[in-house]
Amino acid sequence: MHPLTKLTQRLLPWMLAALLLITVGNFPATAQPASTPRILAISGHGRAQAPTSLAQITLGISDKGDTAKATYEQVNKRSSAIVKLLKDRKIDSVKTTNINLTIKSDRDGKPQKGSYDGYRNVEFQVLADKIDVLDDAIAIGIDRVNNIRYIASEDAIRTARKTALEAAISDAQTQAKVALDKLGFSIQDVVDIQVGNAQVNTPKTQPEPRESYSSWSENLPVLEGGEQTVDVDVTLKVRY
Repeated sequence: MHPLTKLTQRLLPWMLAALLLITVGNFPATAQPASTPRILAISGHGRAQAPTSLAQITLGISDKGDTAKATYEQVNKRSSAIVKLLKDRKIDSVKTTNINLTIKSDRDGKPQKGSYDGYRNVEFQVLADKIDVLDDAIAIGIDRVNNIRYIASEDAIRTARKTALEAAISDAQTQAKVALDKLGFSIQDVVDIQVGNAQVNTPKTQPEPRESYSSWSENLPVLEGGEQTVDVDVTLKVRY
């Protein structure tokens, strides 16, 4: 037998043993399955009241004319007088709509005399106890009080939202604690919180549009105790 062959036969067991050792040494250990964290998601609701202190008012100005231009100019003149009055009373939140023109036609499709009707709204906010500005507006010529809404200020809404959020979080935490106590668990920590947008209720409108102002204040809502409701929802994810 060739000497090289004999050497190979003698070394073969040692070579196989070394190869086995290398293979076993580099083989990854069996991974232990990681325990899945136990998470409970639960929603809470909070509500708070924001006192109303502002009156949001919409006035209507209308007029008729023989031409579109004349009608437009007359409505614009009258609405500008209302805006000036409000600005003089230090009311800055004044908005006006575009003038709306409608035309009445005869059977031939031609505009009737005085058939152009023009209309514009003037909207503004004023402190609720300064609503007597309506008397001045009526005196210089408005046609309708379209609505009067009592609303809360932005600061009052923010404060109410904070209170509602705190209540919503407490509500969710209480629900989670009750549920987990019943199952024999306890809250370890809060891993996530999602806060929904605050929902502010729309105040009711008064009075209905009217043509006469002999007693415009008869049906106005009582200011004392007026409030807007602010609702907030949250979702907590807790580990237990």
